[in-house]
Amino acid sequence: MVLFAIGLMAGVAIGMIIVGFLAIGAYDRGFAAALERRKAWKTELVARTVVGTRALAATRKAS
Repeated sequence: MVLFAIGLMAGVAIGMIIVGFLAIGAYDRGFAAALERRKAWKTELVARTVVGTRALAATRKAS
């Protein structure tokens, strides 16, 4: 019975360590993907702002 309890505790401890490493890896991959999406989003936002500013300036010059 004591061996069973020791084995159970060791198994749970090893399982928690493995799951912890998997969770850290998943978080890191998700964070990297979010940074890539943010770069693309930021680039599009700047491009739309520049186009909008140019259109507004052209409208002001025309009137």
